[in-house]
Amino acid sequence: MRFALALVAIAALGLTACSQADVNEAETNADAAVTEAGQAADEAGAALGEAATDAGNAVEGAVNDAANATAAATDDNPATQP
Repeated sequence: MRFALALVAIAALGLTACSQADVNEAETNADAAVTEAGQAADEAGAALGEAATDAGNAVEGAVNDAANATAAATDDNPATQP
């Protein structure tokens, strides 16, 4: 989303630039916007990876708990029967 906004800003700045200094400033601003968008994408990717790891760990724990409960319920040991 930020990248799209950066492109719109670049276009707007390009239309209003009257001098070479204005053009240079617009390019600098555009470069900064693209860099910021890239950093935001990197941060989002890292957060997504962390969330996926947490979800995987939660699923693994639930599966292990279910397997242990099934094993205890079917081991023919009266002491472990629910």
